Amino acid sequence: MDLPLTALFIDCDSFFASVEQHLNPALRGRPVGVAPVMAESSCCIAASYEAKAFGVKTGTRISDARIMCPGIAIVEAQPPEYIKIH
Repeated sequence: MDLPLTALFIDCDSFFASVEQHLNPALRGRPVGVAPVMAESSCCIAASYEAKAFGVKTGTRISDARIMCPGIAIVEAQPPEYIKIH
């Protein structure tokens, strides 16, 4: 019996930022923004709950995130790590 191919996509809130905090214990409990490239003109593709408390969210420019949330740690995305953990 052939079953139809089905896919399910789940949006895990703050997943990339949570993975970064998991991989680097120094980031735990700190505001974290994940960027696709390390450039002030880039934007956050994920923000930790701590960063969200300051108003940082997906799409926030890195330069704006630094103003909104002093001390935010900006890290470059690591897609292979997210795939491993997912």
